[in-house]
Amino acid sequence: MKITADFHSHTRYSHGTGTVEDNVLAAMSLGLRALAITDHGERHPLVGVKPSRFDEMRRDVMTVAKENRFRVLLGIEANILSPRGEIDLSEEDADKLDIVLAGFHLTAYPPRFRDYFALPFNGLTRYICKNSARQKAMNTDAFVRAVTENRIDVLTHPGFRIDVDLKAVGEACAAVGTYMELSSRHRTPDLKGAEAAANAGAKFIINSDAHKPALVGKCDYALELADKLGLGEDEVVNVSDRPVVFRRGLEV
Repeated sequence: MKITADFHSHTRYSHGTGTVEDNVLAAMSLGLRALAITDHGERHPLVGVKPSRFDEMRRDVMTVAKENRFRVLLGIEANILSPRGEIDLSEEDADKLDIVLAGFHLTAYPPRFRDYFALPFNGLTRYICKNSARQKAMNTDAFVRAVTENRIDVLTHPGFRIDVDLKAVGEACAAVGTYMELSSRHRTPDLKGAEAAANAGAKFIINSDAHKPALVGKCDYALELADKLGLGEDEVVNVSDRPVVFRRGLEV
């Protein structure tokens, strides 16, 4: 099994080390048929991309795609910010993009001061010990609300730096058509979590989350995880030549 497209990569627009073209050339060298440029949402400290730059990024993506005759998508990796499932991307701004990814990032700053004592606090305590049952329930509800109340195409690295019930999250993703990412960069979810999500009916997408061009398309952990679970083309959407149909309507 191998991926045919990588839908999660970062560039210098946030804190990746390469340009759009650097990432595209890396993808082409591996024989991939498409690549998504998905830099960090605006509430990621210092490196988050403001929607005011989307037009500039779109021009860059279109130029590189045309020059290399290669399918390049423009997206964002938005941040899940609060127990209410808020993300740092409006629907109006999302419509300027091809795909929308979203995940939890510990350092993303929430919309209200009190929210620092919710998901960010739970993420910090996770460094010391597993989240309590109450914390895990809060985290899980935030993820479920994020995918049900926002048109998110891909939920990135679920379970990274925060404990969630992946069965419940998997059920929510399956219900609305959001793909769960098997992340090689962060090695999440783990075997138990991925199995729970799969049993709940979730569909998966394998991505590199590359922050360097050399890591584009490199997904060994996720591919091994899928193999251990017996996941194939019917469960992982980007390991065959079948079109990938995203929740927001794009077909690649």
